Amino acid sequence: MFRENTGCKFNYEETMMKLFVSNISYDTTEDQVRDAIGDVDHITNFHRPNDRETGKPRGFAFITMETQEGGEKAMEILNNTKIDGRELRANEAEERRSDSAERPTWVSTTIPKQRPVDDRPIGADGKRVRYKSI
Repeated sequence: MFRENTGCKFNYEETMMKLFVSNISYDTTEDQVRDAIGDVDHITNFHRPNDRETGKPRGFAFITMETQEGGEKAMEILNNTKIDGRELRANEAEERRSDSAERPTWVSTTIPKQRPVDDRPIGADGKRVRYKSI
């Protein structure tokens, strides 16, 4: 993304750094992680996905820092930080792979409906014997 800045073009995406922070407790809030980083650099984006089924936050987050240097400092700080009894791990986030061969494919688990087995004996007339209730 290019923005005009006093007549010259500046690529902001090249200067930003995206971090992948893992081992976050479900009880940890975004503010606690922001406080741990402190005033190292401006956080441009904080994304913590929720679980589809439970709605609870998952155990990781993506944090986009404004500068590469700020991202590296934040990584150092977060790698030595314990929040809610869990030691966080931070790495530079990797781009999502576009190789469909490496990503698992979801297989439908629907089972075709089967008719119940009719195991009643066949009577003298060639028809199935009808059971009578007692």
